[in-house]
Formats: sequence, C-alpha cells, structure tokens
Amino acid sequence: MTVVRYTRPDGTEQSLLVPVIRGRFGPPASYVRLLGFDGASTLTASQAVPVTSDSSWAAARVAASVGAALNEATREAWRQVREVLVDEGLRAVVDRGLR
Repeated sequence: MTVVRYTRPDGTEQSLLVPVIRGRFGPPASYVRLLGFDGASTLTASQAVPVTSDSSWAAARVAASVGAALNEATREAWRQVREVLVDEGLRAVVDRGLR
C-alpha cells in the first residue's frame, strides 16, 4: 500500500491509500483520480508497504481511496486488500466502494 498526499487549490491536503500489486506483465501500476489536483498542487507518495491482517485505517479514508480507483487493476488490488483485512467494518467499506 502506498499513501499519496496532495494539496488542492484551496490549500487543503488530501490523502489517499493506493494499493499496488504486480501485474501479469510489466511493473505494478495503479491509477487513481486526484480530485482537485492541478498544476499548483504538491504531490508526495510513500514507499509501498505490505498490507497485513491487522492493517487499520480510518473508514472515511478507505472510502475515498476506493472511490478514487480509475481502472479495473486498481479495483482488483482493493479486492485483494479486502481479503487480507480482518476488520469487518473496513471490509464492508471496501465492498461498498467497489459496487
């Protein structure tokens, strides 16, 4: 999982969780919508870290992150994250976001 942080034009910071999995061909890639991102925005991304069964994030952050997925590979990565999580509440948030 990678954390992407960026600023919107109004100066507020947005933070998204971006799951990264290996594709069948080529390097891993995930595509997300960065709402409010523009040429004046700053952007940072963390080093990817493994998701474990005890990984925990705020439900609102997970909902925004799942909703930002732009392609089927990223949505599939979220399905794989969901299978690892033991927190039923977060699993439900992922399920709702993927509908």
